[in-house]
Amino acid sequence: MLKQLMTMKGMLTTTFLVLLAGAAYVDVRKRKIPDLFVVGIFLTALAGMLCLETPGIFQRAAGTLAVSVPMLLISLYAPGAFGGGDIKLMAACGMFLGAEDIFYSFFYALVLGGLYGLYLIFYKNKSGKTEFAFGPFLAAGILLRLIFRGFFC
Repeated sequence: MLKQLMTMKGMLTTTFLVLLAGAAYVDVRKRKIPDLFVVGIFLTALAGMLCLETPGIFQRAAGTLAVSVPMLLISLYAPGAFGGGDIKLMAACGMFLGAEDIFYSFFYALVLGGLYGLYLIFYKNKSGKTEFAFGPFLAAGILLRLIFRGFFC
């Protein structure tokens, strides 16, 4: 039974990461995250909810809201801070990961995105208002959290 769960967890995590990588790739190319990736991650999270014990349903529900709602509120206050695709992506990823993991993932993404912003300012002579695709940083933050947490085991 344990081997089957490990295999299911591995398959779901791999599917999740492939969809996340696809979303990041398209975001870099087109500055848009297609709903197809968000729906795919959401469906992967639903499969995880049915097949895996952790995170629990309340952790997943909280994860759906933990980062996406603050991102939405920030975007309403400061239009253009985050795109709608970024917000939906984090809601779907939060459902897959749970509240704690999505929160840390977002923190890592903010640090990475901030460092990239400093790079643009100091080495590319861009302004502090220069826009860039944030999806790759969200994906990198999630990957870092999964690595640090040992999610692949």
